[in-house]
Amino acid sequence: MYSFLIAIYSYFLNPILTLLLFILFAYVVMSWLVMGGVLSMRNPTVRQIQYILDSVMLPLLRPIQRYVPPLGQLDLSVFLLALGILFTRDWLLPTVIGLFRPSLGY
Repeated sequence: MYSFLIAIYSYFLNPILTLLLFILFAYVVMSWLVMGGVLSMRNPTVRQIQYILDSVMLPLLRPIQRYVPPLGQLDLSVFLLALGILFTRDWLLPTVIGLFRPSLGY
């Protein structure tokens, strides 16, 4: 059971959460570039990429935004989501999997 959980974590959960972090980073950078005028939403490619990023990130960000209002132009929900993903990936899942580690029987 323990080796199965390690395999699920190593080959499925950890890569998914890491990919989610990269998508979150791309979402933030894309929003900064659009706000700064570097990228134009009139460009169909930019609009399509932004639509894909929004469709992935907004369902994860909306529940956080419901409880944490933005501070002026600063949206803390992205930061809190990144912290939650990192906490889950680097501490919570390894700790829970470690609970299933077989004991030596002493």
